[in-house]
Amino acid sequence: MNCPSCGSETFASQQFCRSCGAELTEDAPHSFNPRAWGLFVLMLVFGGLLAAMAGKLFELKWLIFAGLFIMIGGIFLVAAYGLLRETRPRKRKAKPSPQIEPELSPADTTNKLLPIGENDFVPSVVERTTDLLKNPASGQSTSNDS
Repeated sequence: MNCPSCGSETFASQQFCRSCGAELTEDAPHSFNPRAWGLFVLMLVFGGLLAAMAGKLFELKWLIFAGLFIMIGGIFLVAAYGLLRETRPRKRKAKPSPQIEPELSPADTTNKLLPIGENDFVPSVVERTTDLLKNPASGQSTSNDS
């Protein structure tokens, strides 16, 4: 199987292309319609508001309670839809990246030893500092000399 974006070889079990990052899985069409859902929730909120107002008008406490309960449920669904929409991973279209072939000449191998004499001992920072503390440099004056 080849990537539809860049053409590199992929396996059937892969979800994304390792070369360009394009998504390889086909998504099934969703039966969820956001406009219909939004219209339903909006009707729920305003229907609950109208029921609560009618209950207040006719002095029916059970209708006021039912209307407020329906309206609060609709507001909760609006908030839940907003939160779920924010946490859902967003689809992004993969842009084919240009494949640049390097025009570098192959480097020499680095697994060869250096010739004798080129790998002299170089002291570490700690060893050099210890040597300086043992043998103070000549010509430095101390505060007791003056």
